[in-house]
Amino acid sequence: MTNIPLYYIRFSKPPPTEYFVGQHFSIVWTIESDLGDQAFWEPVPVTCSLQGCSQLGLRILSTDQKNNKKRVSAKPYQQEKISLSPDISLVYDPLQGGGIVTKLVIEQLPGKPLPTGTTVNIQLSMILAPVARTTSVSHKVWQNAYMFSSIWVLPTWSAPIRTTVSKQSHFDTESGDQAERILRVNQNQIVRIREDAVHNPKHNVFLELGNKQIGSGTGLVGIYAAELFKPKRVYLTDLADALEIMQQNVELMNTNNVEMIVKELSWGPTKLQQYSDVNLVLLTDVLYNQGSHDVLLETLDWILDNDNAKALLTYKERNPDEREFFTKVEKRGWKCQRIIEDSCDDLICEVYYIQK
Repeated sequence: MTNIPLYYIRFSKPPPTEYFVGQHFSIVWTIESDLGDQAFWEPVPVTCSLQGCSQLGLRILSTDQKNNKKRVSAKPYQQEKISLSPDISLVYDPLQGGGIVTKLVIEQLPGKPLPTGTTVNIQLSMILAPVARTTSVSHKVWQNAYMFSSIWVLPTWSAPIRTTVSKQSHFDTESGDQAERILRVNQNQIVRIREDAVHNPKHNVFLELGNKQIGSGTGLVGIYAAELFKPKRVYLTDLADALEIMQQNVELMNTNNVEMIVKELSWGPTKLQQYSDVNLVLLTDVLYNQGSHDVLLETLDWILDNDNAKALLTYKERNPDEREFFTKVEKRGWKCQRIIEDSCDDLICEVYYIQK
C-alpha cells in the first residue's frame, strides 16, 4: 500500500453550531487533495451520520423540487430516497463542480421523544460508505479512514452542534465555519483537530513528529507528537491569523503533562532567544511555495545553531522545481539525509533530517 494518496472529505459549508430540532440547513462538501488543488475524479458513496444522541435522526430534503424526479444520481452508485434515520447515504459526484449541496433536517426518531427544552451536543460525520471500501481495515492513524479504489478517503466531523428541542418552528440557521478530524495515537487515545472550512493551504493537516513546528497551521503535527512522546515542551508557530485555531486545538488535548506554547513567528534571519532550547524542528509540507525557500533557510540557520539541533522535513513533490531547496541546503554545507522507512507502508512523502 506504499504511496497511496490521501483525499479529504471537506466541508465548504459546515452544519450550524447552534440548532433547533426541525430547522432546515444545508451543507456543502467535496472530496479533494490535501492542498485542495485537485478534486477526486470518481463518484464516491459516503455515509452521513448523526452522532451523540440516539433519539435524533437525519432526513434529506430536496434542493430541486421541480426536477427531483428527473434527476439521476452519479453511477455506479444510485442515491435512493430515504426516511428519517441516524445514517443517510450520499454520493460524491465529481461532475457537480463547486461542491455537493445537501439539504438536511434533524428530527426526533419514533419512540421515546426528548422533552421540550432539552439540549444535547451532537456531531455529523462524513465517512466512506461501507459498500465502497476496498478493504475492511481502516488507516492506522486517521480515524475511520478507508481505502476506495486507489486512494485513502479521510472522513470529517462537524464541530459540536448544540441542539435544542423547541415547540417553535425555526427555519433560519447560520452554518458553522469549522470541522474536525480524528487521529489515533494508540488503541486507547485519540487526537481531535479542528480545521477551518474555508480552505487555506496553511491550515492543512499532516502527520510527522517533533518538538517545534514551523508553519503549524492547525497544529496537528506538534499536538500529535506531544500526545505520543510527552516531551517537556512543544512550540507551535505560525503567522498571527493562524494562532487562534492552533490555540483552540491545544485546548482540545487530552493531556496537561506537556507545555504547549502557541506563538507568532515570521520567517527570517532575526534570532529569537526564546527558542534556544529547541532540539528538533518540524517542517511539514513547507516547500510547495518556492518563494519562501530563502526565508525558511534563514530561519533554520539560527535555530539549528542550538546544540544537537536537527530539522525533520517531510516533503511531497508537487513540482520538480521545488527540489531547488535541497540544492540550496547543500550550498550552505549542511547535512541532509533522507530517511528510508521500509516498514511504513502508508508513507506518501519523503522524510529528511537536516543538520548544520
